[in-house]
Amino acid sequence: MIRLTLRLAVASVATVVALTGIAWAQALPKPEVGPEKPFAPPPRVERTLSNGLHVIAVRYATVPKVSAMLTVRAGLALDPAGKGGLAQFVADVAQEGTATRSSEQLKRDVFAMGATLSGLAGQDSTTFQMRGLSESMPRMMNLLADVVRNPAFPQAEVDLLKANTAQQLQAQMASPQAVSNRVFRQSLFGDHPYARTGPTLESLPAIDRTGIAAYHSTYYRPNNAFLVVIGDAAPDAVFAAAEQAFGSWARAAIPETKAPVMPVTKGRRLIFVQRPNSVQSSISVGNFTTRRDDARWYTLQLANQIYGAAFDSRLVRNIREEKGYTYSPQSQFQAMAEGGFYRASADVRNEVTGATLAEIYAEIDKLRAGGPEGEELADAKQYSRGLFLIQNATQAGFAGTVNTVNTFALPKDYPETFQRQISQPSAEAIKTGAEMLLGSEDSVVVIVGDYAKVKDQLGAFTNISFVDLSGKPIPEPK
Repeated sequence: MIRLTLRLAVASVATVVALTGIAWAQALPKPEVGPEKPFAPPPRVERTLSNGLHVIAVRYATVPKVSAMLTVRAGLALDPAGKGGLAQFVADVAQEGTATRSSEQLKRDVFAMGATLSGLAGQDSTTFQMRGLSESMPRMMNLLADVVRNPAFPQAEVDLLKANTAQQLQAQMASPQAVSNRVFRQSLFGDHPYARTGPTLESLPAIDRTGIAAYHSTYYRPNNAFLVVIGDAAPDAVFAAAEQAFGSWARAAIPETKAPVMPVTKGRRLIFVQRPNSVQSSISVGNFTTRRDDARWYTLQLANQIYGAAFDSRLVRNIREEKGYTYSPQSQFQAMAEGGFYRASADVRNEVTGATLAEIYAEIDKLRAGGPEGEELADAKQYSRGLFLIQNATQAGFAGTVNTVNTFALPKDYPETFQRQISQPSAEAIKTGAEMLLGSEDSVVVIVGDYAKVKDQLGAFTNISFVDLSGKPIPEPK
């Protein structure tokens, strides 16, 4: 009884304090928004080693650390046919042992420096990143070079990674969002290399140590790579460490590859992924967009932000705030070297599947017809400028920006001019950009769900195909 009384007393006091705090906070005037700060990045110093490796060094002494990113201009788009995900296997297994270090020794050496090491294959490139204390920069550079130049690709590590990847892919089959993303990319790009998002259960058996080593030998060359080092280190020290670690890396001719022609989507095409007994539908809607180096990228970025990329976007206000169809709808805009795509997505209850699709298209048509309204454009520009500042406030963040500049051959002054460039598009330009970016009549739609529960809501679609969770064609579900 005493304990109960004490609990009630404590709860009462906590309630009073909380209510008093709320009232006090409500009585305070809201702080004024301060003036925007221009972004003034530190200067980049660039040098190309005799073997062709391009090095970009930036003294960014915010903290006594360094971020080093070694990027090879080869990614998933260069995977051989039937071996999707090979580029990621090269990056992963390279971190599991070199000619002189075992997998365990590599991890011990990274840990001993208080550093981190990671490698990720994108569509157009593969990037290895190390982060650690600036005093360890030369040792970090040597270890990074060892991983990139001298991987042993131990057979046991290849086998282990294949087994783990198979389990992960099986687990992803239970995620409607993962399935929707994968099937959307495959349906949109078809046979184009940009359809690849990584290994699949079908491509996994074809990936072996021989193929991994051949990919590495072909594309991992200094004249097909660049190094970005940003942090508390003088550029001369960076160049000296780079020369010592990478200077003897042998260059070689890189096979010429002709980028395949981007496919074209005509009409509204619906791919339904049958997931029996699903209580919701995972929806993706999208089409193609521009290359990353296209001058219209800024305009399309703003158009997509107004449409669905930001939390206060039209799509969020409509199907989340007003109608309560979903918690977190969004629109992704990804531009790559040869082209790109946008993808609006939402997970909704079965009974509002058709209504959600109608609202996704309604917001697309509204933006295409009328452009931004009121303060939408000004707010989108201010948000973009502020977000750019935040993203580049750290060494790793700015390293990522410099890496993007060099990956996609953007103008060298991209960091200095971003805020000005993103501020220029007019409302009419946004309207035109929306007409180009947001395909309404022409688009790919993917729904992961139970067809029997939603088919009566899909009468507006005449071009419907059906696949299972692995993406294989199936008859119309009964």
